Amino acid sequence: MKDLYHILNLNRSATDTEIKKSYRKLAFQCHPDKNKSEDAKLQFKNISEAYDILSKPDKRRIYDQFGYDAVSESGPQINPMDLFQSLFNVDLMNMSEQMDSNIFIFSDLSSNPFTQLKHKMTYNLEATLDELYHGTKKEFEIHHRLPNHSMKSTSYIINIKKGSKHGDNIVVKEGGNYIPELKSTEDLVIQIIEKKHPFYQRKNNDLYIEHKISLIDSLCGCQFTIDHFDEKLTIEIKDIIKPNSMFQVFQKGMPLKKDDIKSLSNSNDSQGKDYGTLIIDLQIIYPDEISEKQIHYLKKIFNVTQKNESNDNAVIAYYYKDKEDAVKELMNEEEEEGMGCIQQ
Repeated sequence: MKDLYHILNLNRSATDTEIKKSYRKLAFQCHPDKNKSEDAKLQFKNISEAYDILSKPDKRRIYDQFGYDAVSESGPQINPMDLFQSLFNVDLMNMSEQMDSNIFIFSDLSSNPFTQLKHKMTYNLEATLDELYHGTKKEFEIHHRLPNHSMKSTSYIINIKKGSKHGDNIVVKEGGNYIPELKSTEDLVIQIIEKKHPFYQRKNNDLYIEHKISLIDSLCGCQFTIDHFDEKLTIEIKDIIKPNSMFQVFQKGMPLKKDDIKSLSNSNDSQGKDYGTLIIDLQIIYPDEISEKQIHYLKKIFNVTQKNESNDNAVIAYYYKDKEDAVKELMNEEEEEGMGCIQQ
């Protein structure tokens, strides 16, 4: 009968953290890509099974009360390789290189929060929107302090899947600096920082872009072309475009990554969608002036009849400012007044 605690070099009072730490250490030592012997393969299988049982409260309770036979028959057999990859997110095809050359290769980033980490070292990994749209590979080094006060350089290779976003991260346990006061090593958080794009703004899986059109285009409909990463995207609008109008093109936003389905689009049903929505904010450019002849033709086109009556006392109104600028100024004044009240 297997003693699962003995396999992981633990006692029965071991905590969840201790169980995972022991598994991590032994799994890397006995991984088949590092140790080719049959004994190592068997040990790798046993420690994977031990971790799978002891890390799950229900399975651990059954094992503690009734023994190995009871818990081994209560569920499907695990795949040790799948367990290892799911826990450490490591590209197993390159595992042998990682073991010998101090290069860690990660298959992807996650969107899981890491705020629960008390002590962490953060490395900001910059990526352009183009790179996040297509997916890319990033190589870099981390310099961190060891317990003996020396410095070590660790190389990382991260395969960033298309659709990844700002804030996605990988947590490398004890990958940061050693802290003498705490006698412990920080966890390393590798976090994606999305660089600003010259044209696009991103909101979850949707892309937002401004585009200028003429007054004629707004009245008659139009076609225009925009740069859409590695392609030219031709947009057609057949409707009359009123001021402050926004149009959307489905399936031309960011690629959807895994279960990330948040979108600004009107439809909440994301089934069958591979991409978010492209949202176009159309800015209508009005002419600075028009001639009397043009005014005549415009009135004729729109069937505007000239009024016979005129008022000699009419006053002339002059341009003041754009509505958006006036609203911004009003908001700033309200904020300043609010701050003044707080300071008083």
